[in-house]
Amino acid sequence: MEVFRRVFHSDSSVIGSRLETHKRDRWWKRRVKRTAENDRGLAGMTLGMFAASTAACIIAASATPTGLGLFLDLLLYISAHTAAFALVTAVVSVLLSFMYIPLPRVVFSASLFAAGLAYYIQEEASLGGTFIVYSTGAFMISAYMLGIVFQVWMGHRPPVKKLLFSAVPILWFAALFLYHPEIPQFQAPSTFEGNDYIQPLSMEDPGEPGEYAVETLHYGSGEDLHRPHFGDETDITSPSVDASLWFEEGEWEPWRTRFWGYDETSFPLNGSMWMPEGDGPFPVVLIAHGNHRMEHFSDDGYAYLGEHLASRGYAVVSLDQNMVNYSNWTGSPDENMRLRAWLFMQHLLQLHKWADGEENTVFAEKLDMQRVSLIGHSRGGQAIAMVTDRDRFFENDPSLAGMEEIGIEALIALAPTDQQVDDQRAVPRNVDFLTLHGARDGDVNNFRGERLYTRTSWDDSRRYIKSAVYMADANHSQFNTSWGRKDVRLPGALFLTTRQMMAAEEQRKAANVYITSFLEASLRDSAVHETLFRDARYGAEWLPETQYITRYENSSYTSILDFSREREPDEFSEPVEVSAEGFTEWESGSAVDRSDNRKAPDGLLFEWDSSSEFRVGLDEAYAEELAESDPDYFVLSIAQRDKEVPGETDPELTILYTFESGAVIEQPVEQFYDIAASVWTQYTRFPFLEEDFRDGKYEEAVEPVSAAYLLPLDQLEEGEGTALENLESIAVAFEQNGRIMIDQFGFMQE
Repeated sequence: MEVFRRVFHSDSSVIGSRLETHKRDRWWKRRVKRTAENDRGLAGMTLGMFAASTAACIIAASATPTGLGLFLDLLLYISAHTAAFALVTAVVSVLLSFMYIPLPRVVFSASLFAAGLAYYIQEEASLGGTFIVYSTGAFMISAYMLGIVFQVWMGHRPPVKKLLFSAVPILWFAALFLYHPEIPQFQAPSTFEGNDYIQPLSMEDPGEPGEYAVETLHYGSGEDLHRPHFGDETDITSPSVDASLWFEEGEWEPWRTRFWGYDETSFPLNGSMWMPEGDGPFPVVLIAHGNHRMEHFSDDGYAYLGEHLASRGYAVVSLDQNMVNYSNWTGSPDENMRLRAWLFMQHLLQLHKWADGEENTVFAEKLDMQRVSLIGHSRGGQAIAMVTDRDRFFENDPSLAGMEEIGIEALIALAPTDQQVDDQRAVPRNVDFLTLHGARDGDVNNFRGERLYTRTSWDDSRRYIKSAVYMADANHSQFNTSWGRKDVRLPGALFLTTRQMMAAEEQRKAANVYITSFLEASLRDSAVHETLFRDARYGAEWLPETQYITRYENSSYTSILDFSREREPDEFSEPVEVSAEGFTEWESGSAVDRSDNRKAPDGLLFEWDSSSEFRVGLDEAYAEELAESDPDYFVLSIAQRDKEVPGETDPELTILYTFESGAVIEQPVEQFYDIAASVWTQYTRFPFLEEDFRDGKYEEAVEPVSAAYLLPLDQLEEGEGTALENLESIAVAFEQNGRIMIDQFGFMQE
């Protein structure tokens, strides 16, 4: 009996266990079968989620290229997305069924996937946490609206009803695309519609092609994997250079080697050249791009500039520095700033050899390596400054031997960066310097070129010039035809506005005008072209309509006051007596950029709401010393700070020259200039979100930018007892109201 009982009990346990297993199996199967029980009739909504997430996937593919080409990128991304969408939706839906969640589980799971993908793509693009929450919410509403459209049109309703049911989604998408609020200061005033003291120059437009026919050449390694003109179709084979000094071991990743076909020990010297046809030698101009996605080549974006300058008698080269640019897969080389400057110099040294007839004779007697200008865009703009300050960054580099034989006379920085390298910044010295920057720049949104302008200095006897031009409606990317109109890659580009921006052709026309004029002034000593940099109104017949804020200085400038934020506002190292009356605020300080970083130089801040005066009394010997410089202009450099005071401002300034004889000459600034108003920039289509977008990068709509006001001194020469050596004081009378910073106060020759 005991044996029978044990056997029976054992059999019962087995049978019971099997029954339990069978029940569980049936439960699993039943729950799986019932996964979509609440999704009947909602296939259109699921399709809407798939379509929306596919659109997000296409944006991601465009923003993160693999280098295989857009078609293959889209094929790979969409295939991976489709598989992931199906897998995630299926798994999450089944899990929800197991949990008895009473929802349309497939639609809900597809929604989670779409929302997660949209959030992840924006997070990878660093659009800012709060902003991403808002934009993902809008994305999901759009996905549901799209689902409604699919749902309606997949049904069997009459067409009229389908249209009626589609009205809400249509209105949503219309509002999404058409809603574009604007800030009150959206439109910048044109520089050419104000004061007409300056008459435009009556000469040929420097922005139009010149008289030379142009020949296009390419030099390269002969082994480029992606561009035949640097590969087997190149005109001139150039040597490679070893850049391994600037890389840590293993830093140059295998992906870069696979993409480029070389490693850090054999960087090619690739360049596109535009040569004037005719007898040389011609001044040489080198152009370098900035940071962009490595797989989207940047060097061909300056062909418009190269062809234009070559037609005017310059030998122009656009350098290929794409190998040190950013890749979504490998980042940027740690020393990418040094590498850009180093590559500039390697190209210069190679061109110098060719100009001397070494290695080939194509360029013999064609290149004037004593009249060289460097043009750099973005990080390339910082690199050119590092080239002229090479001892600071490239001490004891034997590969740079011979650079002292090359005459670099001019630097032109287009929207440059100004990063520290080894805790140091570049200081251009004994060169002419020009920087152009757009107020609508959404990449380098601070005017870094103004800092380079300020640091540019001269200590030899040659005459030098420098200028900084701030163009209200220009942006960052349009200086390069390959970079498009938006300064942020997708998906961020979707939220930027272009309504404040000038057309791309206009921006490049402005670049042609300014760059050509500067090269003519610097490399060919053209005084008439130099006048454009004293005042943009001289170029009214050539330049696009917008607001231009211009700084200009030549090496004859003599400072009357040396400002320092470390001193009290009435303390100066010069033999002067300074007083101020009537101001609500006056103090020493520095201008700051949009990121609240200090900009050089220091200056004096003035705020007033009634008649006020700032007076500088001159020691007799000091007045005589200043007169010996034989100046043609009194120079004020003024930055508007009107955003920092409530309401509108209307500053009126008058210069008062008082002489020992008691004579006083008044010179209203408005006789010559309208004081430039601040330029307000709306970066995005939704200004109320700019403090959240990209973690507040666009929070500040205004950057204080200094403008030079050159007031002619010929009136002083005409009066009795008003010789400059008898000058007793210079005063600035302030009327109406305003808030400004003065950071230059001195004399300058023509």
